[in-house]
Amino acid sequence: MNPMNPTIGLNPMDAMNTKPTTKVKIIKRYQNRKLYDTQQSCYVTLDDIAKMIRASEEVMVIDNKSKNDITAATLTQIIFESEKKASQYAPLFTLREIIQHANGSISSYLAKLGAFPIDYMTKQAAVNVHIERASTDDLKQNLENRVAAAARTNTDATSKVVAEKAMVLPGSNLEEETPSLPLPSSNQNFNL
Repeated sequence: MNPMNPTIGLNPMDAMNTKPTTKVKIIKRYQNRKLYDTQQSCYVTLDDIAKMIRASEEVMVIDNKSKNDITAATLTQIIFESEKKASQYAPLFTLREIIQHANGSISSYLAKLGAFPIDYMTKQAAVNVHIERASTDDLKQNLENRVAAAARTNTDATSKVVAEKAMVLPGSNLEEETPSLPLPSSNQNFNL
């Protein structure tokens, strides 16, 4: 193990599980797609995030609305933007193979090549299922809370109306009167 970098020489999964020596920099992504560095209190670009990563800073990108970790998607976007600017692209046969055999997913292609640890993809799938389940549970709880609040509101409103009607005494000025309708006279003709 290298004393300068404790993650060198470790299994990649072990390296991911080691605690970083530096504080993780949180970047929030807002709906308008702006990226905000919470540590420096300023907006940043994808190029700025790429520079942070090149400087070995730990960066985590969080969607401000959903609070989901979107670091992988952001780094993929940085790689995509770099590829667009590159003077030389990957060979066409490689790009075709990615589209044909990995449904266009570079991650799937790299996994097929064995670029990830054996259990990485299954762990990622389990994490995604857990996130989806937690998201579904949150949505279900939110809906249940809203239904319960609406039921309480309806019950409170009904109780209030019943209480008001019980307080109105017969013959008081607050009692609603039924309007009287004019009676037809005997000389009116109802023929059409």
